[in-house]
Order: sequence, then structure tokens, then C-alpha cells
Amino acid sequence: MPPSTPFRDPDELHEQRSLIARAARAGSMRRSSRTYADSSVVSRRNLLRAGAFGSLAVAGAGALSACGVDPKFPVVPESVSTGRTGTDYSDSEKVVNFHNWGSYIDIESDTNTSDHPTLDAFTKKYGIKVNYVEDITDNNEYYTKIDPDLSAGKDTGVDLMVFSDYMIPILRYYNYIEKLDLSVMPNHKNVLPEILNDPIDPGRRFTLPWAYGYTTIAYNTKIIKEPVTSIKELFERPDLRGQVVLFAEMEDTVAFALLALGIDPENFTDAQFTDALDYISAARARGQVRQFMGQDYISSFSQGNIGATMAYSGDVAQLGIDNLVTVNLPKEGMLSWSDNMCIPNYARHKKNAELLMNWYYNPDIAAQLDDYIDYIPCVDGAVASLQSLDPTAAASPLIVPTAKMKAGAKGFMNLNVDQLNAYTTRFQQISG
Repeated sequence: MPPSTPFRDPDELHEQRSLIARAARAGSMRRSSRTYADSSVVSRRNLLRAGAFGSLAVAGAGALSACGVDPKFPVVPESVSTGRTGTDYSDSEKVVNFHNWGSYIDIESDTNTSDHPTLDAFTKKYGIKVNYVEDITDNNEYYTKIDPDLSAGKDTGVDLMVFSDYMIPILRYYNYIEKLDLSVMPNHKNVLPEILNDPIDPGRRFTLPWAYGYTTIAYNTKIIKEPVTSIKELFERPDLRGQVVLFAEMEDTVAFALLALGIDPENFTDAQFTDALDYISAARARGQVRQFMGQDYISSFSQGNIGATMAYSGDVAQLGIDNLVTVNLPKEGMLSWSDNMCIPNYARHKKNAELLMNWYYNPDIAAQLDDYIDYIPCVDGAVASLQSLDPTAAASPLIVPTAKMKAGAKGFMNLNVDQLNAYTTRFQQISG
């Protein structure tokens, strides 16, 4: 079913959505943080993100592959997919319902974690109350939660939500998120070019990143005596044998294998994907890989149980442990990713949600947020604001990357539903 005619068979699409929703319940976790290393404390450096679409194939391998989406067009064209609007009550109801991940926003203090200064300032300026709900713990589970209403053409009760990058083409494919009204969002012009041109949403007409980061390497100098400088070393260096942790997230680990083989993770063939799986499998077979881990990697790493690991930018720095070293840029490059704000169909307060999205693309507000969540500014002018607000944070290349780091960061190729299903199944067969 090509995306240019995505609504040819409503029954078939409903069945696909049901399969996805059922499979989602078994999904593995993504995007981890110090929360799992120090879960009893909520601080300005604590984060929690997650949600590989990992077990999609468990429930729907055969049925989803029947759709036959053209891999050259994984994102539905805007002419077909613009979302579905309902009645907007923004002018009469001064409220916006914003659902996000836990501990993924600025807080007043460690003793007042329910007060968010950037949201308070928004309410003061616009008179719009933000019902901020931290109920997203996994992309898959949240998709499962909202899918019944969206597939039935109903308001979810949510005006703004945050999904990881690889989920956006799926939401677009099913025409589940609304096109943004840029007349309400003058700060849209502040989106950095590398963010604006992301293939998950060219021109950013449906989404804006809430956070942007990298997947790189970290190692423990008490265990690994010689510096780790390349991804290939994780897979091949003899003294790392039995000490390497790879991620259970397909996109991250396959991207690393592709980079180690000299293949662009933004543009690869099925044959090259097979080569990457063979490379990962061979490393595991000879004992190079100790384990495939999800969000718990950072806890085990902080406790000294891991010699070398894949790592999300900022995670290891947040721990503040001198012998745990993050590699700013491996020789082959690294993977870039984003978690993205978007508006579900039939949102009751679409304009208010757009005003809030616009608010976070004010450079000063963006700097406040990034100073708390320790991720890379997506907004033009935010770095200058961060330098004034927190020079220490602005001096970290994992928060404000160098030009060389930016050039070496690659996204993962945009996948359609069939590809995501097939690739994840095959990856789980060697990593599970």
C-alpha cells in the first residue's frame, strides 16, 4: 500500500494498527539516564526516556509485511497527510494538555520538582494554564494508549505529546498528527538547519524537537587501560573482549555496526543491513559483546560492571565519575536522534499547543530547558543564551557540540512500517 494512497482499505489499516498496538506492549526500552543510576533522587540532571518499537514483529510479522510500503517514500506526502483537525477551543479555553516523559523538564529545585519555571513563565505571558503530565514512559505503550481514539477519529484529551524520532513516520503514515500553523509560530524560523531538514519531517511542518542528542561510546579507565577511540574497537579490539555492552535498541546498535563497516546509516541497502547484522553476530559469537542492554546500562556502568559501552550524550557526564569517560566523537562518527513535540489529531487546544511549541523555540527559554536536561540546543541563539546562563554547561561538547561533532553525527535511515518490522525481528534474533 503506497503512502500516496494510505487510506485505501480502512479495515486493513485498522488491523495493522491493532497489531502494532498489541506488539507495543512488549517493546524494549530506549533513551536512558541517571534516573536508573540514582532513582531515589530527582535532580536537574535526572532524565528518563525510553521506547524502542522493538517487538513490533512479535505480533504482526506476516500481516504488516502485506502492506508493501514503497521504501523510497516512508513518509506520507503533506498533500495526503495533514492530520485531521477538530473544533479548536483555544480562544475560549485557556489551557493546554501537554504529555511528556518523566524528569524531562526544568524544575524549581530538588525539593520542588512539580514547579517548572519555563511553563510558569508561559502561563504568566499568555494566561494559558499548562496541564503538564509525565505519563510517557515508553513510545510503544503511549502509542497503544492513544491509538484507539485516533483510529476512531476522537479527541485523545492530549494537545501536545513527545515521541522519539523513529515513531514520527509511523504517526505520519497513519495521518495521526496535525500539520502546524506556522502563522502562530514565528519562532519556527529559529529551528537549526540540521534539525529543520531531518528526513522524518522535512521542513518541520508537523514536529519540533523537544530534545536532541547523540549515541556515542563511553569506557571505564579502571578496567580499560588504553583509550577507546573508534566504534570498530568495540567490535574487534581483543582487550575489550567480554567487556562491551551494546544497546538492545535496533537503530542504535545497527547504526554503530554500519559505521564500523564504513556504511552510511542514513542510506543503506537490505544487503548492507545484513552485513551489519553479521558483524554484530560475529562479535557476539567470539565473546566480544558481553550483553545487549536497555536503559539499565548506565546503572551498571556507574557501578563499574562494564568496561566499554554505547552511551547517550550527556548520560555519563551527569554521573560525575572521573574514571568514566565519554568519547565526544568516535573516528567513524556517531548516531544523532531527537524526541519530538507533535499535536495529535482532533486536539481540543491546537492553537494553545502551537503557542507552547513556539515558546520553547525562544532562544532564552530553550537555553533554560537545555541547561536542565543536558541535551543539545535545537534553537538558533540558544547557545549564546546558555553561555550567559551556565558557562560550564555551554563549555561541554556533549551539550554544545563542535562543528566536527555535528558533521560526524548521522541519523538513522527513515523506515517504513514493513522495514521496521522486518529489521527489528532480524535484530532481535541475534541480540535477544
